[in-house]
Amino acid sequence: MGVSGDGLLVSLSLPTQCLVFSAEAVAILYVVKLPVNRPILVVTDSHSVILALTTRKHPWIQGTVKHAPSNTVSMWVPGHCGVQGNVTADHLAGSGHTRPRFTGTVSLQDVKKWIKRTVRRAWDTEWRNNRTYHLRKIKATTGTWKDRPNLREQRVVSRLCTGHSRVSHNFGGTPFRRICETCGVPATVEHILVNCAELKDLWAAFGLESSIIRNLLGDESPAAAALITFLKEANFYNNI
Repeated sequence: MGVSGDGLLVSLSLPTQCLVFSAEAVAILYVVKLPVNRPILVVTDSHSVILALTTRKHPWIQGTVKHAPSNTVSMWVPGHCGVQGNVTADHLAGSGHTRPRFTGTVSLQDVKKWIKRTVRRAWDTEWRNNRTYHLRKIKATTGTWKDRPNLREQRVVSRLCTGHSRVSHNFGGTPFRRICETCGVPATVEHILVNCAELKDLWAAFGLESSIIRNLLGDESPAAAALITFLKEANFYNNI
């Protein structure tokens, strides 16, 4: 966090779990709690903090409203537009991580978001490092996928992406992996869409020849429409 003003230069650190919003909020809280006997003008380039002063949901915003003298005025200015005080405050905030802590407390909102970021980073790391999962071959990230407008097509493609369908598995009685009668290997979804010798000519007819399954089932695949037509022509669509 950084604060710059008339004879005032402050650079302090916050717990790593704190968001940028909290750093902006606590800087204003620091200013309004200073013992001064004159009006206070708080100038910040954080529009979100200015708006938050009316909602009072963040504990440091609540503290600002509670402690600010009646003659305190808050004003927003655009960032990076040459206002010297804000430029100085930005530089002070940039070096704040090397300074003493202003507070060791963290708001509940920041803790929740920090937990989500930590879990997401761990999940992303595990996902990127493990390239053997069937779905990992199709999707490189853990981000959400776009839904298809047709619910039936969405269901078919989703089953192919997970690698479980009636084409590749038998679900009647004791489940087992089907074997490709032509190639004599497990009839995985990847084998059916990429490697099966019997379907080679049919792939070519629909322009689906690819050695990478992501090119066929990926979220941004340009072959999405052709893939559905291929599945219907090969009598797979209603069996998935």
